[in-house]
Amino acid sequence: MENILPMDTLTQLAAILAKHFADPRIVGTDIKDSLMQALASYVCYPQSLRAVERIPEEQRVAMMRNLLAPYEQRPWAQTNWILVRLWRGCGFGYRYTRLPHLLKTKPEDANLPSLQKPCPSLLLQRHMAELLGQDKDMAASFLNSVLNQLNWAFSEFIGMIQEIQQAAERPERNFVDTRQLKVCATCFDLSVSLLRVLEMTVTLVPEIFLDWTRPSAELLLRRLAQLLNQVLNRVTAERNLFDRVVNLRLPGLESVDHYPILVAVTGILVRILVDGERQGVSRAAAVLLSDPCFQLHSIQHLLGESEPAVAGAPPAPSERKHFSLHAYTDYISTEEKRKVEQMLAFLTEESKQAAASPTSEEDLCPICYAHPISAVFKPCSHKSCKACINQHLMNNKDCFFCKATITGVEDYSKPLLS
Repeated sequence: MENILPMDTLTQLAAILAKHFADPRIVGTDIKDSLMQALASYVCYPQSLRAVERIPEEQRVAMMRNLLAPYEQRPWAQTNWILVRLWRGCGFGYRYTRLPHLLKTKPEDANLPSLQKPCPSLLLQRHMAELLGQDKDMAASFLNSVLNQLNWAFSEFIGMIQEIQQAAERPERNFVDTRQLKVCATCFDLSVSLLRVLEMTVTLVPEIFLDWTRPSAELLLRRLAQLLNQVLNRVTAERNLFDRVVNLRLPGLESVDHYPILVAVTGILVRILVDGERQGVSRAAAVLLSDPCFQLHSIQHLLGESEPAVAGAPPAPSERKHFSLHAYTDYISTEEKRKVEQMLAFLTEESKQAAASPTSEEDLCPICYAHPISAVFKPCSHKSCKACINQHLMNNKDCFFCKATITGVEDYSKPLLS
């Protein structure tokens, strides 16, 4: 496409795609899919991406606004891939042209054609940052939909690898259906791409999660922390299901490995725990550590540090190789590794302080028993943490306890003892 059409023609076609890929007047599924796929192809190549950047600013902004519409009730996977392509080349350890783990397990693939080189668009990223920063309602709707889809995609992936592992362990070694393997790999790839969109968002507009004057910021941060902890725990635990299925090396699951998903999660954590402002970092750390699923050894795993041995448990085989960012020197920069080491040291110290001064049971939210009470309802004066009440109010306006209609929610701080 780049070598056949002149730039003016590419720009004219880009303007048509940007205007009509989300046109509600177009109802034909095939036509809508073709327009979306064409736009996705446009952002893959440097020259055609430059053509998209050359269309009038009003059309570019409208295109980005359509891409940031909530994912529910529409085909969202292709939209997500477009956003990922605008980011690829800027994310943590996200500059590769071949999947790094495949070159380690199958060196012969080094001679195969490489993936398309990253060509991120800083201009379209800026439009995205401005839209999400200025429109709080759109930002909340978009991110809640991304988090919902990540929860769905990763849960589906875990369910499928459980079935694959069970089939592999049966004496008859039941053949795993090729289609099931393909769907499993697709769910994994979707999970990674959704994590990358979250990394892009938290990098470009960190205040969406860390500025708690925004109505939905605390709830979004707690949801993000919960999902990141779930992914880390599933992928990094010793002798876990993920490891066993990866080691089967089944045809069709080549993309499923530790590197793509752990590096995406690491990118998000580094952005909120190392690169942010002091107040935001403190909030992010507090939320991450207060989540019941948080385990420090999951962070240690990123640098190849094994889980501490449990008393009475058999020792892990010494020949087992742990995932480690240190093993990917061609893909992870020295600065990126330094930031992960800084993050681990910070979380280790914060964990020690949290353990030394635990929250008393009477100060915990009576709904989740995970976070301190931080909100009081009006007019009934019952209390919970902000995350619980904010999520509850999305669907219901009645008090948890007395069923009175909640007319407002105010911040709550426990009175100091005189």
